[in-house]
Amino acid sequence: MRIYPEQFADHLKAGLRPCYLVFGDEPLLKQEAIDVIRQVARKQGFDERHSFVVEPGLDWNQVYDACQALSLFSTRQLIELELPAKLDKDIAARITEIGKQLHPDLLLVLSGGRLNQTQMKSAWFDKLYQIGTHVPVNHPEPRFFPRWMGARFQRFGLKAMPDAVNFMCHAYEGNLLAASQEIEKLTLLSPPQPITVAYLQETIIRHAHFTPFQLIDCLLEGKVNRAQRILLALRAEGTEPGMLAWTLCRELEQLTELSLAMRAGQPLGEHFSRLRIWQSRQQLIQQALIRLPFAKLQQLWQLMTRLDDAQRRFDTEQAWLMLQTMALGFRDGTLLPLPETSPC
Repeated sequence: MRIYPEQFADHLKAGLRPCYLVFGDEPLLKQEAIDVIRQVARKQGFDERHSFVVEPGLDWNQVYDACQALSLFSTRQLIELELPAKLDKDIAARITEIGKQLHPDLLLVLSGGRLNQTQMKSAWFDKLYQIGTHVPVNHPEPRFFPRWMGARFQRFGLKAMPDAVNFMCHAYEGNLLAASQEIEKLTLLSPPQPITVAYLQETIIRHAHFTPFQLIDCLLEGKVNRAQRILLALRAEGTEPGMLAWTLCRELEQLTELSLAMRAGQPLGEHFSRLRIWQSRQQLIQQALIRLPFAKLQQLWQLMTRLDDAQRRFDTEQAWLMLQTMALGFRDGTLLPLPETSPC
């Protein structure tokens, strides 16, 4: 069973399941999901909690002893395992073994980063998924972010105008923890309700946080306006343009190679495998290849050359200008009027 974070608290009211799989890349949602499991479990007599981080050197005998201790002491126990990003066969086998020991007085919570398709199709995950609940705790997609933000206002007893909710989404996109903390601070100020954009602009500080990988996904989707906002936020956070250039160059190399394969009539499946492109990103890349013809990719390489030249001359302003221009280039197949190069 899969339950999303906004539904999770209501889901737990129906009773606890033998195990919970809390995986994703959003720390706030992950911690909140684990906290509510702990609260409900404590009310139902799970008085002992054992937490383990699965890393090299972990003594698995301690984990097994914790699982088996209730047969000696007749207490209900909560076992928490934080898993690493890479799950080898040994870890998978040990999780499977623990899964076999589950019973009404033993509750298992597994947590970790975002799982890929291969991991979610693995035997250990499928087994626990059948008897437990999977809670994907990832950052809300942009189209669902306003709904999350509005619900967060309501959670703290506040009501905000729709444009105020959208303002908060732009200000804190990529940083749910800061958004939640800011809304909580608003409750101490007893703001006039419904809260307006003007009030928020006078009260809050923007804390949007992004990664280069979010920028790349935006570009592949052709969402160039959002990409520009991400670039501005990354620059404000002190991100070096050289790091973004490296990430963008790597992505452009893959797009060019795949575009040439398409022009030659070759199936992309074998190229995806060789380039180690995750299945979850393959559709995104295919959409970009359809939208961006080979001539447009060639122009993006021209801009990449100018970006590299600006980097070599330590011309930071020109480097950011090239990054912004390249971002615009991912909109569609129309060639851009290239800006004049800066004199050396």
